[in-house]
Amino acid sequence: MADTALTGKVALVTGATSGTGEAIAAHFAAAGAKVAICGRRTTEGAAVAERIAAGGGEAFFMPCDVSDSAALEAFVARTVKTYGWIDAAVNCAGIGCPDTKLADITEADFDMMIRINLRGVWLAMKHEIRQMLAQGGGGSIINMGSVLGHAVFGHASQYSSGHYVAAKHGVEGLTKAAAMDYGRKGIRVNSIAPGIVATPMAEEVITGDVPVVGHYIAQTALGRLATADDVANAAIYLASDAARYISGTALVVDGGYLAQ
Repeated sequence: MADTALTGKVALVTGATSGTGEAIAAHFAAAGAKVAICGRRTTEGAAVAERIAAGGGEAFFMPCDVSDSAALEAFVARTVKTYGWIDAAVNCAGIGCPDTKLADITEADFDMMIRINLRGVWLAMKHEIRQMLAQGGGGSIINMGSVLGHAVFGHASQYSSGHYVAAKHGVEGLTKAAAMDYGRKGIRVNSIAPGIVATPMAEEVITGDVPVVGHYIAQTALGRLATADDVANAAIYLASDAARYISGTALVVDGGYLAQ
């Protein structure tokens, strides 16, 4: 059986200051990887790195906004300077949004969504791939998608977010394009498509006055929301040698929602 441990590997995780990104960083460290993490919130990010170190792992934090290409390039460079190379990258940084019908989305909100959730993934991959090519050893890139990169919530959910849907569909397209561009160089590129994950970013939706959560759970085979650990376990698999023949695909972690 192929090994899902990450012993001796180096991984970087964007958007790792809380929630799913934090869980992925912690799980990677527990699986044996050295982990570089970044995010916009310095205090929270430093605390994540300290918790990993306290648990016996190895990690550092660097402030970084994924809409800033130079900052991402510097983050990749520091990872290589600190740990020598990059085996895996998880592009987890992103923003959510409240229920907003398409014609009510402001131009500023649309532009910010695309800049962070789509352009930010492209920029991160750009610098990660350049490093993986330079080191000549291939690697695994995992982009954080969503079930909303494959479908939209039905009318009964009373939740609409066209700009988020557009960005996550775009992430799936970038994932497939990168997988085809660099597969012969040993670089695998996949996405994870979670449903609603019980994290601080989703709190507004979970606690808000819209029925999307109840609707989602009612339509999900396993009858619950995902946890950050559920998503982190999927990321470990895709980063590991157990997934060595998997590229250009989305690993859906939705409890069976899209199966309906």
